[in-house]
Amino acid sequence: MAMRGNSNRLAAIASAIFITLILFYTTEPRKRSFSCKTFESCLAGRPHSYQHALPVEPTIYENEQALRDGTRYFTREINRPDPEILILVLNKDEESWSRDFRSTDRSIYDFLDLLISTNLDLMTVSLSLMTSSSDEYLEIKKATATLPFARTNIYYQPDHGPSFPYEQRHDPAVQRQRRAAIAALRNYLMLRSLRNEEHIVWVDADVVEFSEGIIQTMIAHSARRDDVGMITAACHQNEMENYDKNAWTVDRNVSAIMGVVEQGDHAKAVQTLADTRYFTDVLNNGTSDDELLPLDSVGGTILYIRAGLIRQGVTFPTFNVVGTTWSQDGWIGVETEGICYVASSLKGGGCFLLGGRHHIRHADLG
Repeated sequence: MAMRGNSNRLAAIASAIFITLILFYTTEPRKRSFSCKTFESCLAGRPHSYQHALPVEPTIYENEQALRDGTRYFTREINRPDPEILILVLNKDEESWSRDFRSTDRSIYDFLDLLISTNLDLMTVSLSLMTSSSDEYLEIKKATATLPFARTNIYYQPDHGPSFPYEQRHDPAVQRQRRAAIAALRNYLMLRSLRNEEHIVWVDADVVEFSEGIIQTMIAHSARRDDVGMITAACHQNEMENYDKNAWTVDRNVSAIMGVVEQGDHAKAVQTLADTRYFTDVLNNGTSDDELLPLDSVGGTILYIRAGLIRQGVTFPTFNVVGTTWSQDGWIGVETEGICYVASSLKGGGCFLLGGRHHIRHADLG
């Protein structure tokens, strides 16, 4: 009986400790999301710590203005005038950060914690974000002030993009217009933000996890190989091994899509491509961490770009660039699915997939 009583007391104490921890994590004045997706995440969830030295008595320059096109623009610079890496992020509103299963909504603070987890020295990094929410614009200004990015650029543009009924979201014509609008936003942010940086890294707002050293690995590959212009990585979500289906390579043995495609055969060519292309999960199977695998199309959940390509005129196509003639639109290749096609004619314009364990994780919901 005594042993049973002791066991009951221990169980009660353990339960009390667990409840106390849950109350602490759910009631603390935190700005990041709280997750109980797993038992471990219920008890963990503390932010990553920044490992690099902070600037001593930094000189901070801030400026805010309305650009000629009506965009509201804010910039903040700290000490270092010549950062090496430009990280770019598009955000529609507070919902863009998404959330995980059994988790509260994520925020800009969660995204900044993700960037801290890369262990990059933020004094070598420019961060540029564009949002169509005036509230989020103000929140991003406030949140980014807590970290020593060499340069921070924040743009606010009201959303003037096309809108469609939800039930039409999978219609090919709707998808093309939607992705054309995203391509235009990507180009705006990238061309407005790029100064003397050597490396560009696009990250989607709803990415929640990086494999260790992924950005450093991309940069190292770019430094070692002259043919590397763009690199992406496998992206998974929940139990979906391949979430970003915009990254693929063409089967060059399929002659129907390797030559001229007449306008009347566009739909057939798209279907043939869909049936025969190879996605990242197939390409990555059995590879090692130091391998790079050629791609014909990249996704944008994470995308490394050698900045020199942009200075030579490479941008995200706002139309189907593959097969375009004077008299007809192309049949594939809008936004990230066309940028490799554009870059392929330039020296160092090759597109690749990181092999092995390298990956990112997309939020469960969104």
